[in-house]
Amino acid sequence: MINPENRRLAEDASGLLDAFGQTFGHLAELARSRAELTASASAERGRITVTVNASGSIIATKFAGAVDDLSYSQIARATLQAAQRAAAKITRKEAELRAPLIERQSAMPRLEDMFSELAELRKKMPKAVPAPLTPPSERNERPATGHRILDRDE
Repeated sequence: MINPENRRLAEDASGLLDAFGQTFGHLAELARSRAELTASASAERGRITVTVNASGSIIATKFAGAVDDLSYSQIARATLQAAQRAAAKITRKEAELRAPLIERQSAMPRLEDMFSELAELRKKMPKAVPAPLTPPSERNERPATGHRILDRDE
């Protein structure tokens, strides 16, 4: 005969596994939705419009007829600005997609709460570094001497 405490633990574990299974299903749905994201932005009073995909890669660039009076450097700068604005829109759209999942995850017990050692490991994990929006020639960085992750002073 199963004692009541073990039965309760088994039911709790089963419920937790079901919740994790549902979360994985939502993650797959989120990945599909993210892959379909696109965003567009314009510069130079709408004369240049850039569309990017979920990865921030340019998938379309359109120039209005009035672009002829811009210099090549103005066109290049405006195209870059439009692409960066479109990429920022993608970031906001991704945050909106993730919001329900984050809310659901916050209601679930955290592994760190169940296993205290995981909290210490999480503290040691490296943080993501945002990619710069300037070309290498305009950055004030020291040259890399090896593997970028291992070379960081932070």
